[in-house]
Amino acid sequence: MARQSHTCGIDERTFRRLASAYADRWQVGLCAVSTDGRPVLSGGQCGKCEATSDGDCDEARAFAVGEALRWGEPSITQCPDRRMLWAVPLMRNSEVIGGLIASATEEQLLSGAGGRPPLDIPRVCADLRVLVEEENLTNAAALRLSRQAYADEQQRAHAIHAFKSDLHYSIRELYMREEPALMAAIRSEDRRAAREILNRLLMTVHYHARDRLDLVKSIFLELVVTMSRTAVEAGGDPEESLGINYRSMVEVAEIGSEEELAGWLRDMLEGIMDAIERHRGKDPGFLLFEALEYMQQHCCEHISRDDVAQAVHLSPSHFSHLIGRESGATFTDLLGRMRIDRAAEMLARTDKPIAARAAEMLARTDKPIAAIALECGFRDQSYFTKVFRRYRQTTPLRYRKEFEPGRAT
Repeated sequence: MARQSHTCGIDERTFRRLASAYADRWQVGLCAVSTDGRPVLSGGQCGKCEATSDGDCDEARAFAVGEALRWGEPSITQCPDRRMLWAVPLMRNSEVIGGLIASATEEQLLSGAGGRPPLDIPRVCADLRVLVEEENLTNAAALRLSRQAYADEQQRAHAIHAFKSDLHYSIRELYMREEPALMAAIRSEDRRAAREILNRLLMTVHYHARDRLDLVKSIFLELVVTMSRTAVEAGGDPEESLGINYRSMVEVAEIGSEEELAGWLRDMLEGIMDAIERHRGKDPGFLLFEALEYMQQHCCEHISRDDVAQAVHLSPSHFSHLIGRESGATFTDLLGRMRIDRAAEMLARTDKPIAARAAEMLARTDKPIAAIALECGFRDQSYFTKVFRRYRQTTPLRYRKEFEPGRAT
């Protein structure tokens, strides 16, 4: 059995086999080195170089191994003899115990040699890594994590570069992207979401407008006007909103830095959100009326508390609190009652004169009870019967019989 070198992490037989396979594929030689870059198993021009005992060459080979570990992939470096090097670390678990070095001339890499085409650098580097990983001579998982970390860092760098430059979005374009979400958060009184969106807008100021404060002022004045208008639509006091607009125009003229502008804009948002809450606290009945009207129109559909809250521009938690405070019921109770009322209309039949019941008959139906249950938003007839009994103290079938034609009422 071949003896493994304790100074580089690969036995000679395995090294010769890998070196032969790599040379056949790429006409490039290999050498195995210790952690300090000193050749242990020689092959290829790097191991035979006259300057191979030079400390600078050892340092170059050790550097190539370190770069491969850092990026998770071999990368091209240059040795003092102006040869191109790339490497894969030889590892035992997480410990680097050596390296496998490939080398070629600049001519081989860039213009080909001996009538051959230039080397495909990404493939020639990746192939060395794969050869070593297949022999389980390195920590493939650690290299993969390094490659992923490098890719993530590249994406972040590209994103920051694109954000800092005006190649894709101007300040106004970025503002227009965020404005609809900010207005939706204000309407629903989602103060946390509104703050997060506003912070993204302020980040735009930080990266894009260091020398364009007047432009930013005009955009944020426009934003405050839009926020105030949205606050009125959401139930805020119109007179108070006009006051906020006037105050904002006076105050922004005195602002001389981005830091002051950021604080001013945050104060504007908090004032607008406070104004909505104060005004809504004075007139909860109107908001509940709007919500109940929406529920009546859509009660037979699969609607949730959040759907209704969004429709009347309330946060879900505020809507639940409002229902409980003003009606003493829960959303589920109100919705269930509305559905049962609609089902009762469909189940009932009267023997009143046609002229007197013309409108009523539009709601009456001879459909099976199971069909009425589904049409009124219940998942099945059994559940429908249970809920119907809760609100009407009878079953749907008995209720229908009570309104049969000719029965005394």
